[in-house]
Amino acid sequence: MEQKKEINLESVLESLGPYGRYNLLNFVLLLFPVLLSSFFECGFIFEAAEQTYRCKVYGCDGRYNDTSWVQYAIPTNKETNRPESCERYVPLNSTESQCTPHSFTNETMACDEFVFEDSHKISLVEEFNLECQEWKRALVGTVHNSGMFAAMLVTGAISDRFGRRVAVGMAATTSFIFGISRAFAPGYLTYLTLHFLEAAFGGGLYPSAYVFIVELVGLKQRVIVSAMCNMTFVVGVVLIALLAWFVNNWRTYILIIYAPGILVGIYVCFMNESARWLLSKGKKAQAIKTLKRAAKINNLDSRNLELDSLSDPLLKQENNQTLDKKSQFSKALRSSIIWKRLLICSFLWLTCSLVYYGLSINSVSLSGNKYLSFMLVVLVEIPAYIVVVIVLDKYGRKKTMITTYLTCAATSLLFAFLPRSNWWSIPLYLIGKWSVTLTYSSVYIYVSEVFPTNMRQTLISVCSTAGRIGSLIAPLTPLLSYYHRSMPTVIFGGMCFISSLLVLMLPETRNMRLPDTIEEAEELSRMKRKTDTA
Repeated sequence: MEQKKEINLESVLESLGPYGRYNLLNFVLLLFPVLLSSFFECGFIFEAAEQTYRCKVYGCDGRYNDTSWVQYAIPTNKETNRPESCERYVPLNSTESQCTPHSFTNETMACDEFVFEDSHKISLVEEFNLECQEWKRALVGTVHNSGMFAAMLVTGAISDRFGRRVAVGMAATTSFIFGISRAFAPGYLTYLTLHFLEAAFGGGLYPSAYVFIVELVGLKQRVIVSAMCNMTFVVGVVLIALLAWFVNNWRTYILIIYAPGILVGIYVCFMNESARWLLSKGKKAQAIKTLKRAAKINNLDSRNLELDSLSDPLLKQENNQTLDKKSQFSKALRSSIIWKRLLICSFLWLTCSLVYYGLSINSVSLSGNKYLSFMLVVLVEIPAYIVVVIVLDKYGRKKTMITTYLTCAATSLLFAFLPRSNWWSIPLYLIGKWSVTLTYSSVYIYVSEVFPTNMRQTLISVCSTAGRIGSLIAPLTPLLSYYHRSMPTVIFGGMCFISSLLVLMLPETRNMRLPDTIEEAEELSRMKRKTDTA
């Protein structure tokens, strides 16, 4: 009896064409939530941006056309060469009718009212009376990233159990609901609560859309599709900087960036589910129906695809993985090689996350226009995403990570200790951001290559959790500049240098087959030792 021919999903996707009309339509529909995810994840940077203000001096403010009297009434900050934000000189008399050098003493007092430099903008700091409470302003980013941390714990489970469409639709809709609600928050605590809920329920938008897109194409196109997602995210971050530049009210700013979320929640209901996910759940009939629709849109005859003979390794592996899951997990816990690799990779991910987000957030305090500075720091990521595809295969994972970590460390430390008034301070900062972006992409790929298939997702999740800790800390790093303005970049440089040394302890994975078992993963380190001693 002739054995029935089996067709796997990869060959079907290749036959459909990775860039046929069906995929191009889905790319547009799914890259839009990727774009929105950049709004939702990075919008707080300008939503709760640092403001420049000083004390209001009664009898002087509004009385004179110029502000030359400020130097007599308010101390000057030696580092910024601006008036102090939270204190002023005590007047000689309570009326403060004169604003001359002899009208004030050398003693200082706390401010009770403030004058904002950008008076035409209505800021969150001014409306919620957060002046001189920088920790409260910085806490916004930490609360947001805490919500993202919570989202990470459930997003994968929702996507794997209920499908990619449900995960994308739920994340977009909840972001819309809690985001719009936040625009009408009456007070600081309500605002923080809604910030957390929006991130916790909608923080999975990017990974859900990313997985959905990647599953539309075969193995050869995944690197290109991944680059498309990364670049779309960068474009979104640039757009929110432009939006913040021209929108004068923080509440209006929130309404604009969250309103489009409802569109995704609506149209995703009419999209086809991922055929790969349907197969992984044993829903072969639905998967075939989806692939037939794709063939029709691409003007192909579905009979030529032999979809009735469709099978997929995912269906065959599911039972074996379930039976062996406990023993493999126990074996991983007993492996010193896996433990060491897990700890090092977790630190590498934490460093990348802290430095990447830290440099982005601190960029608004660079000299000149904060919006332009931020956009430059973000746009430099695009060449990094292009370069990483070339250098990883040409020079290997380890050499690439060591070089980029050391480059980021050197530029961060130079930026910290050299005068910032010189023209090369901004290029140094941009090179540092370019380096950590390239490193982040390299670490993301490398971590997926050093752990065994049957434990890969679990161990990657541990590393990703460590990275999320870095993103939780990053919004607080601007507070360190109040002790010394170079402290944030010194910490970034130090952590990058330590990470470059830790990479030396890891095996190279270029041109290596992905390890399927713990024994094969351990063999990578044994091969490294043989290479080192040879």
